[in-house]
Amino acid sequence: MKKINLTLLVMMLSISAMKAQDITYGATTGYNSLTVRASFQGLSGSTSESGIYFGLFVDVPISDKIHVQPEIQYSTIFANGGSGNELIVPIMMKYYLNDKLFLQAGPQFDLILDESPGIKKLGFGFGAGAGYDITEKLFASARFSFGLNNRLDDDTTILDGLGGVAFSDITSKFNFFQVGIGYKF
Repeated sequence: MKKINLTLLVMMLSISAMKAQDITYGATTGYNSLTVRASFQGLSGSTSESGIYFGLFVDVPISDKIHVQPEIQYSTIFANGGSGNELIVPIMMKYYLNDKLFLQAGPQFDLILDESPGIKKLGFGFGAGAGYDITEKLFASARFSFGLNNRLDDDTTILDGLGGVAFSDITSKFNFFQVGIGYKF
């Protein structure tokens, strides 16, 4: 987690040196859905859980049409009477199609904050989406992030009744869908 925070801080400081006078800061909140997709020997299945997220962002214009928007979000997912908590760090490149409508894409990191035996805590994905500036301060956006790394710990064995299937034989990826609003301070 210290590496993620340090990386985000260095990136934000580097970008701020480019065009410090136009940087805006803000907050986001909205609906978050986590889909866990697992595959094993050609078979696959998935399950989804819903929750909410809130976070902070920095919007850095590189040109009139291109912005970089790193964020840090706290997400909680509600499932089976309990909840799961994660930090999500998307670093979106935004391209404005006109004064209000933008497309966004970029890497996304997520860190599971709860105990999760057999699951790798750090994940990496690629996100893409779109958004709309409702006013100069308020915007709405939606994005989908595809998990790129296997989240199962290679050293764990499960399903002893099936002869001890190793997690290395199974792949599991986390995908996120978010829709929300943001406010620029």
